[in-house]
Amino acid sequence: MSADNSYTNGSFDQERTFPNTPDDDSESLLQPITVDKITIGELLSGFKRRWKPATILGIATAVLYLGYYYLFLRSYQHTISLQVEAIRPLGGRSGTSLESIRGLIQSIPSLPLPSGDTAGDTTTLVQILSSDLVLRQLYEKFLERNPDLNSENYSYESFRRSIQIEVPSNSRLFSNSANAKVIQVTFTANDRSKVNSALDLISEELTRFNEAEKQEKIFQNLRYVNQEIQKTLNQIDDLEDQLNQFRTENQVLRPDSISSSSAGGMTAGGGGSDSDLYRMQLANILTAKNENDSKIEFTRQTFDALNAQLRMSPAEALVASNLSTSTNYTNLLTTLTDTEKRLAEELGRLQANSPTVRSLEEERQLLLAQIKREAQQIAQRNQVANPENLIGYQSTVSEGLIGKYLEAKIELESLERMDVELSRQIARVRNELARVTRLAHPYRKIEQRMAAVQQSLQLLLQTRQSLQLQIAQQDFTWRLLSDIDDIEQYKVTIRLSVALAIALILGTAAGVVLALLLDLMDSRFLEVKQVQQNTRLPIAGQIPFTQEFDQYSFTRLEAPLALWGLQNHLAGAAPIFRESFYFLLTHLRQLGMQQVLAVTSAQSGEGRTTIATYLALAAATVGQRVLLVDANFRQPGLHQVLGIANTSGLAELLMGVLPLPNWMDLFETHPEKLWVLTAGHCQQEPISLLSSHQWHLFLASIREAFDLVIIDTAPTGHYSETNSLLESVDQALFVVRLGQTRKDAFTKALKEYDLGLKDKVIGLVVNGVRVPKSAEVAVLAIPSPSLPQSVSVG
Repeated sequence: MSADNSYTNGSFDQERTFPNTPDDDSESLLQPITVDKITIGELLSGFKRRWKPATILGIATAVLYLGYYYLFLRSYQHTISLQVEAIRPLGGRSGTSLESIRGLIQSIPSLPLPSGDTAGDTTTLVQILSSDLVLRQLYEKFLERNPDLNSENYSYESFRRSIQIEVPSNSRLFSNSANAKVIQVTFTANDRSKVNSALDLISEELTRFNEAEKQEKIFQNLRYVNQEIQKTLNQIDDLEDQLNQFRTENQVLRPDSISSSSAGGMTAGGGGSDSDLYRMQLANILTAKNENDSKIEFTRQTFDALNAQLRMSPAEALVASNLSTSTNYTNLLTTLTDTEKRLAEELGRLQANSPTVRSLEEERQLLLAQIKREAQQIAQRNQVANPENLIGYQSTVSEGLIGKYLEAKIELESLERMDVELSRQIARVRNELARVTRLAHPYRKIEQRMAAVQQSLQLLLQTRQSLQLQIAQQDFTWRLLSDIDDIEQYKVTIRLSVALAIALILGTAAGVVLALLLDLMDSRFLEVKQVQQNTRLPIAGQIPFTQEFDQYSFTRLEAPLALWGLQNHLAGAAPIFRESFYFLLTHLRQLGMQQVLAVTSAQSGEGRTTIATYLALAAATVGQRVLLVDANFRQPGLHQVLGIANTSGLAELLMGVLPLPNWMDLFETHPEKLWVLTAGHCQQEPISLLSSHQWHLFLASIREAFDLVIIDTAPTGHYSETNSLLESVDQALFVVRLGQTRKDAFTKALKEYDLGLKDKVIGLVVNGVRVPKSAEVAVLAIPSPSLPQSVSVG
């Protein structure tokens, strides 16, 4: 016997467990309650159910973050201050020579130092120091000083992100004179030695300037900038050639209408793009096609009306054959087809009122008139004996009706050919539009490269202008105001304690989120509260989880019918498990339990047989004569649970193979209180047996003989015979198993009961409730439920 269950609530709530049954019989058994918010208790319950995967994910997240912290986030940072002040002309300072200064500034280009009397010069200086022109030279020198680094494991972008040059807000506090300037340089790295090396390099290289060497370097930089400007101009020429080649190869001017941020040469031609032109062309053709479709619809209606008047005969077929073999008629049709094709092409390119379109339309109308005349002549040459039969009228019909018929036919064919050609033009234009759309991305990439190159050109031109302006400016020397070798001043960007706190928070958040996601995605009932929120039925009992069950001793009371009587049973289940069935029996009586009770559920594996067995045993223990019947012909399991044979049973009684027992005679010789009737071997459809007259006779006989009859049924959601069985019994007890019953199966079963069986369901019993040891006393002390007003105690 199996009752593997799960319990998460931990206690029984009288008011919530046994709600009053509504008086309105029209109400559905399924009444889900919308949960607007999740309480802290529900969050803790969900986390408690999923604590193992949540803990694993939380630990893994914390460990990964700490590893990431040690490898990438933990770094050291130090800031130095540099002061710029005016120096005397070259030669005015003792101990300084042109040769000694020239030897100090070989590695990096000189910087254009601004005048101290010009407002905003320090900001310009910071921008220049932060440019690639300066930083790339520092990067190369930094790699030379640190052989363990190279361009592969330490890129220039990483170096650029590690260094920060700015103007401090309190720079005047460091000034020695009115025209002194201060800047701050901050460097960040994972190793203190790298920070020391970088700042030492920066301070050395930025303090090696004098007036003569600065002028020389400015000229060198100017020549370099001029070379870069020429290279940039060449790149612009190459990109313009690429654009022209792209336009020529793909036969486009500008694929899309998105304008580039570059100069006007990149959007040569102006006006709309190719895609706009094709869209306009497509709109014109679609308009022409819609008009043509309207003409086709009108002409087809006219043709159908004439065709309804003209009853066709072999003579009409002869006329049609003569038309198809006429050389002049065929030539006219060919010419008309070519004209219509040209007209459709021009409509795709031009407006409908253009001279070319009007000329082609006039030519088309002229050809249509010639074709109509030719058709009329051929029709007149092929006279038939009875024209009334040809036309379909019982009276004489004029040639005008035949002419109209032929005109409608020719017009319809002409319009249909025009429709085919317009459809072909639409497909062609759409293909061109799709092709142009695909070309938009590579075209835009070339334009973006052009814009980037032109922007670079503008920056180079500004740099050249700045260099030219700096040639005559006064020079400054730089002085280091900070101690680079003071390791104690180096800061750690993220401390270990902070990293541990972040790891703890991330791990906890990841674990909680995982637990909640797993709980929300679970489609099963996990708590008694969830069952209560989905139905108005009272919960008559909660059966605790157990893995130990009683042992039974039965005696066969009738042969050949497999009718068994309980002799003895050895208690093996926990006392709280057995006690819960006495509470269930008491609550069912208070809810108005009648004589024949069916135990059912939404799906298999929910413990129906276990609950039916222990409920029957509880009723027999209090002195009632109880019959336990296995009516699950699909998958009978009562005999396996009780350890008895299933040689014959209910199926043989209902099929008429065995007669109904004489219960009173059996009671005289067998005083057993609990009787068991197995399912037997069903040879017919179960629904036919449970709807038969023999079934009703069986129910009538056991009603007279037993105090209580408990029937174990097949699942409601799987087999239709269960609903038929519920119609014939007094009441039904619905079993829900926590951790097993799916919410959709539960909903489907209650909707089935709403169709006519809602009055049969006395209540629910929740199986598999896990009861903590500390809560066993509270479970045993459950008070009786308040009786619904619509239920009387019998």
